Amino acid sequence: DVRPEDFWVNCRILRFKGLCEFYANLDRVPYQDKLSNILCESENDPRQIVRSIVNQLRVCPFFALVNKAYSSKLVIVTYPYLFQEEIFRTAFTDLSLSDYYVVVDEAHTILNPQSIIEGELDEVTLDNAIKEVKQYCPSEEVIKYLMNIKDLLKRVRSRLLKRVEKAFIYPGEGTIQLLEDTLMEIKLKQLRDLTVRPADFIRLGSSLNRVLKFLTYVRRDGFQVYGVADSAEGVRKLKVMPINYDEITERLSEAKGVLLMSGTLPPKEIMDSVCGQETVYVDVEEEFGSVFPRENAFYAVVTYVSSSYKLRVKEMFLKYADLLTTIYHALDKGVILAVYPSYPFMDEVTVNIADIPDQVVEGKGTTYADVVDTVLSSGGKVVIHAVASGKLTEGIELLDEAGRSLIRVVVLMGVPYPQPDDYLIDLRRSLSERLGDKAATDLTTSVPAAIRVLQAVGRAIRSERDRAFIILADRRFLSLKLRTFLGIHYDAVVSSKNRLSELIIKFFQGYL
Repeated sequence: DVRPEDFWVNCRILRFKGLCEFYANLDRVPYQDKLSNILCESENDPRQIVRSIVNQLRVCPFFALVNKAYSSKLVIVTYPYLFQEEIFRTAFTDLSLSDYYVVVDEAHTILNPQSIIEGELDEVTLDNAIKEVKQYCPSEEVIKYLMNIKDLLKRVRSRLLKRVEKAFIYPGEGTIQLLEDTLMEIKLKQLRDLTVRPADFIRLGSSLNRVLKFLTYVRRDGFQVYGVADSAEGVRKLKVMPINYDEITERLSEAKGVLLMSGTLPPKEIMDSVCGQETVYVDVEEEFGSVFPRENAFYAVVTYVSSSYKLRVKEMFLKYADLLTTIYHALDKGVILAVYPSYPFMDEVTVNIADIPDQVVEGKGTTYADVVDTVLSSGGKVVIHAVASGKLTEGIELLDEAGRSLIRVVVLMGVPYPQPDDYLIDLRRSLSERLGDKAATDLTTSVPAAIRVLQAVGRAIRSERDRAFIILADRRFLSLKLRTFLGIHYDAVVSSKNRLSELIIKFFQGYL
């Protein structure tokens, strides 16, 4: 495996040096017709398509497909190919978006610009970058700069994102040019000294390259640097993230037209603000009726708990643990998806759960396969603990052999508001200057919370045959603003665990 930024640097060097036979073959081999045959005959397995192009045509699969894109009616790419400038320009050098209509799936994601575009540095990366420079191209100025950043990183203590002045990070254009020259020298020496095949060189990573990628964001307007001590991974990090939507809206404005699609898209006035222009807003369910029968879901608000910061004490964590245990015993079979506002909050609750034998607690390294293995090996009932907007709540789908969802209960263990850190403050301030205080506040609090809730709920009901009991475990779900953005009719407001247990049993017996 190789990081994208390393792949592209290595690829560029091999191309310019004329050392990549697969790239050179693009001008030598008449591959277009055979490429079309491979694509038509494939089973939509990207890895198999790449292998077939390499083995049968002996050309670069990436640039062969890019060249094919220019003559295609439909081009499908992931977010980075559209929104990350360096990748977009590498992939589509001669493409003009003004000739294309852009369709953005899961468009609620663009409301979180930091999830699409960000840079990151940690102590290990800086240490390795220093070693690279010392080994291949000793430069006192480069080493001194990297040491200064490392010293700054050592002073990071907060578990929340804390603002770091860009002046402490940004070295000036002269030093950046020196870093770029140093990286190129290192790469050329590796190419000469290692006597490896191009296929091996392409896999060589570079920590100095990661530093440079980080600095490309630091130098841009509309980006800010933050430090955080990541307790889950036990490392300190610097992050650079956008504090407005400019990079996203500017790219979309280049297109001939844009269609934004999402099952959890915010109201029209919010999308107008984000897009910077009047939008045509179509609510499919409002115009054509519910996608799934309304009676397939039962929504209950539990009022005796709250994840409000001022209430995050031992007693409240115990209440949440007891609530989840009650739900577990009320359910006869199936998966319970418990969704938390943050990792620390989840840890405080799960440590107090003792009466649930089969559980999966999401961590940084948790995979979909881990979840499936636990579900299959359980006695028919399992709890999955996940963090809102994490990998599990955004993409997990658990189905039985008949295609029905195994997730029967979704519990929102508190309102998943974004953490009140310096990044949130800066984003809100920046948006307020352009959109006004109300829109900025909504975009940084209630809107992302509502989207996270709806994304979690969507994990349970995947077809018209699925039924799910949805528990909104926080009294703040009764607030008018949250109810408005959620657009959900609450079926019950519950103030005791006995009543909740009774409702769960009746729902799955078919009485509700």
